Amino acid sequence: KPKIKRLLRLNVDDRRKEYRRQDFISLDKIPTWREENRCKRGRQNIQAISRLSDKVSLYKGDITVLEVDAIVNAGRHSVL
Repeated sequence: KPKIKRLLRLNVDDRRKEYRRQDFISLDKIPTWREENRCKRGRQNIQAISRLSDKVSLYKGDITVLEVDAIVNAGRHSVL
């Protein structure tokens, strides 16, 4: 627990030096639902209208490189 407390006190740049991998993907590199739907012209999507659309991002790939606070995984491939 002392290590966790120490890491929590670090600023972002110092915390990143502690990462095992340096090829991480920060949240600002992953488009939100709203941003994705802007790119898909002609498709109206309920998510683009909701308040959550600016707070939720979809990512398909290696989740071990993500620099995010939370990850929610779809239990079934058909949900994606």
